[in-house]
Amino acid sequence: MRMARVLLAAVAAVVLLVGGPPAAFAASPTQAGVVGLAQAPTAPGVDLQPPPTEAERDKAKNKIVVGVVAVVLLGIVIYGNRVRAKRRKG
Repeated sequence: MRMARVLLAAVAAVVLLVGGPPAAFAASPTQAGVVGLAQAPTAPGVDLQPPPTEAERDKAKNKIVVGVVAVVLLGIVIYGNRVRAKRRKG
């Protein structure tokens, strides 16, 4: 039961560190009105998003690195707690 709580906390921490929904789904209020009026209808399935900039790629890479580091640190803590518990018993 305790392991489930730790795992749930780790997942919540990673989600908070990585952020909310992807930028593709988040539209600012100013863009929402312009999109409906300024663009002509396109064929379904056509992707109109511009390619990511260098800054966006760096930010995404940083988020991945932070997430991996968080998971590794959580694994170290869990392993240390198990070792300490075994030493107390024996």
